[in-house]
Amino acid sequence: MFVRTGALLACAALSCTGLALAQTSPAPSASPAAAATPLTGPSPAPAITKAITDDYALTCKGTLDPTDDNLTKIFALLAPEYVNVDTKGTQTKRDEVIATAKQQLKTFHGTDCSNNFDAMVAPDANTVIVINNGNVVGDVQAPDGKHDIDVTTKTQDTWKLENGSWLQTESKDLHVTFKVDGNVMQDTGN
Repeated sequence: MFVRTGALLACAALSCTGLALAQTSPAPSASPAAAATPLTGPSPAPAITKAITDDYALTCKGTLDPTDDNLTKIFALLAPEYVNVDTKGTQTKRDEVIATAKQQLKTFHGTDCSNNFDAMVAPDANTVIVINNGNVVGDVQAPDGKHDIDVTTKTQDTWKLENGSWLQTESKDLHVTFKVDGNVMQDTGN
């Protein structure tokens, strides 16, 4: 959730009329993310569900209050192999996501952030897949004035247990709606 918001905020800060995805690096075999993998498997144990739910809450905290400490904590949730896949299949790797988000959150003033899960399954003991509906609301100060921002995403997020911590290894954008001053600037995916 948080990661995609950063890319969208840059567009708002620049008063774009469309999403600036030129900052992403296409992978040679990128496949469209719009189709979610059917989720099968048992629910994760309650302690795992709580840990991952707390991680999503931390991303909201960092989005609304992007202090260096909060950003360090949220970026630590991204595995070294983390990749974000947008609705067109374009992949962005962890380091680029972090660099972009750090810069863009400097211009964003968040007022609300939420995550609601459609599903959370554990296909194996070291993997949890979440279908997350996220929303971030706030504003940016652009050269032409202040603009209200509202970003709603539906993602399929994969978490892996690595060295005793749950880290996000992949986030696929299934649907993204990006509004500036109430006007839909982007609505992609299913």
